[in-house]
Amino acid sequence: MIKVAICDDENIITSQIENIILNICKREGIPVDTEVFYSGQGLEKEISEGASYDLICLDIQMANGDGITTAKRIREMDESVLLIYVSEHEKYMMELFRLDVFAFIKKPIESKHFENVFLDANRKICNQKLYFSFCYKNKEYKILCIDILYFESSGRKINVHVRNNESIEVFNGKMSEVEEWTANGKIPFLRIHQSYLVNYHHIKCRSKTGITLNNGTKLPISEERQKNFGKQYGTLLGMPILL
Repeated sequence: MIKVAICDDENIITSQIENIILNICKREGIPVDTEVFYSGQGLEKEISEGASYDLICLDIQMANGDGITTAKRIREMDESVLLIYVSEHEKYMMELFRLDVFAFIKKPIESKHFENVFLDANRKICNQKLYFSFCYKNKEYKILCIDILYFESSGRKINVHVRNNESIEVFNGKMSEVEEWTANGKIPFLRIHQSYLVNYHHIKCRSKTGITLNNGTKLPISEERQKNFGKQYGTLLGMPILL
């Protein structure tokens, strides 16, 4: 799940940006949570109270305050969030890049250009949580999250099935803890069974009772998880729930 804040004092602009982002994420299967602010002060307050965002789209000039000042204050509280400025004015660009701004988009917004910038930002965000790491028998391991096909619980151990790799990595742990960790990551993993947590990107097809992965592996969907999995999978795919 990526979290995006949109800050502009024009309702038309915030709606346009939010709709573009939601449409991209629906098409690309990117889990996203958007939040809209109409003043820099409101956004600053939310962050100061503990809110965290992966990406912020921010106007430079707003009736209720200066976007550059807002960016400076945000940078003091969060050094890693990506900033995209959206504005009619280019004269502030040098000041913006001193604040490590990811991109500048000029109004009126051109949807295709915004899409390209957003997808670049999403790739960078995903790279920030690139590896799943664990310890086993006094050794530390890390695996690219995108390479993980699925996690399988077996007693008190977790088996990690990785694409293009015949061996299976193993560590001691609980599936609930792995599920909680992946929920905070950028690659969606879906719980289909008490024993299986599957990488959404490696699902080739599904039925009501099972899935097939890109490598041909077939896994069952437990009866009690069919409804929730169908809802999650349908949301990511942008399709209705399979009944």
